[in-house]
Amino acid sequence: MENSTHLRKNFKGGLYYMGFKEFIRFLFCHFLYRKTYSIGTENILPEGNPQVIVSDHQNCLVDAIAVMLSFKGPGRKPYFWARADIFAVHKLLEKYLRFLGLMPAFRMDHEGLDDVGKNNASFDESYHLLLHGQSVMIFPEAGHQDKHYLGHFTSGYTTMAFKTAEKGNWEKEIFILPSANHYTNYFGMRRQMCVMFGKPISLKPYYELYKEKPRTAMREVNQVVREAVSSMMLDIQDLDNYDVIDFLRTNYGKSFALLCKKPYSILPEKLEVEKDFVAAIGNLEEEKREEIFGQARQVKQELEENKLEFKSLRKKVSGGATALKIIGMILLLPLWIFSLWPNALLYHIPRKLTERVKDKMLSSSFLLGINAVVTIPLFALISFILVWCFMTIYMALIYLLLMPPLALFCWYYTEWWNSIKQDLRLLRLSKKAKIAKLQALKKNSEKLEDVIWSIFKK
Repeated sequence: MENSTHLRKNFKGGLYYMGFKEFIRFLFCHFLYRKTYSIGTENILPEGNPQVIVSDHQNCLVDAIAVMLSFKGPGRKPYFWARADIFAVHKLLEKYLRFLGLMPAFRMDHEGLDDVGKNNASFDESYHLLLHGQSVMIFPEAGHQDKHYLGHFTSGYTTMAFKTAEKGNWEKEIFILPSANHYTNYFGMRRQMCVMFGKPISLKPYYELYKEKPRTAMREVNQVVREAVSSMMLDIQDLDNYDVIDFLRTNYGKSFALLCKKPYSILPEKLEVEKDFVAAIGNLEEEKREEIFGQARQVKQELEENKLEFKSLRKKVSGGATALKIIGMILLLPLWIFSLWPNALLYHIPRKLTERVKDKMLSSSFLLGINAVVTIPLFALISFILVWCFMTIYMALIYLLLMPPLALFCWYYTEWWNSIKQDLRLLRLSKKAKIAKLQALKKNSEKLEDVIWSIFKK
């Protein structure tokens, strides 16, 4: 183990790491997401306790960043296994990723069987870190998806945990910390997310079993950990009906909350209600479940055909109010044009790079990562120099301070236009020729809500 070239001697992040972490926190909590929640952070063990963090994997680098930002204390940082292909881009990038606490994970489905053996260096480094009381995070699904469900767990994390205990002569108590993530939307900006931590699971009670039957011990631990992760997240296992279940929980979760008299105002509360809603749907008799699914598919299809969002059905739209909104947007148009530099580039450069990659789930990672490391510092410097050259250094400093609020305005202005377009579609459908179609759509959505209420009231 000690021959590994990447073993760390200093586990503290240092001033540069702390500064960069706070910069990431600023972008993550105030720009990429409108609201973030860290639940159960009291379950994160103090430094000096070896813990393997195990989480579902839904949003690439963003999952890991949410965990990193949940770790408190000066210079403290968790270490992560990350997809190996990003380390091969450039040697400078590899050094930077290692500085941030990342280790390459070679996957059979991506890098191939021949490269899987290269994981030995990351395993050695993980043993070293854990034996020194550090935290190592791994995503045992070995991939990610754009849906709320928990995939199959590989055995790498249990092997790592038990091998660490063995290398420490069974004197160290190794813990596994279950974690989970939840997102209102995987793509775009100004969404909401929460990261959750469960009770740490000690491997000490399994040490003797592992010595006699290692596979049995790992299998039992994996079952306990997987159940812990699943219990915290929205785990929709009915993949054949995933789209319709997701449509129901997104748009009728509030009705279910009212029926059950449960709070439904903030994301963690919504998550708990929607978990119960999905479970309740799964427990219905097949005939009743299919009745709900059939009507939900009809409403969903009609919304898509009319390019409407579900929330638009509950809006009262008038031509006068919409006209006033359009006038307001026209008046603000010069400010929006002014805000496009450099915000349009900050959004579209990562987006264009994402389009070249088959994995669309990298979009949020690119949006945050590329902007944090490259484009924001670069364009902030360019903007500062340009304003200084044509005006004064004081105006350049003022412009730098205005860049964050201008970025938010630029994004929200675009979102407001999208909202107005929804209003215009509703007004167009409300014309005499199409009013019957709109009324039928609203009636179908209300009928579906009545069905949900009638079934779950019993």
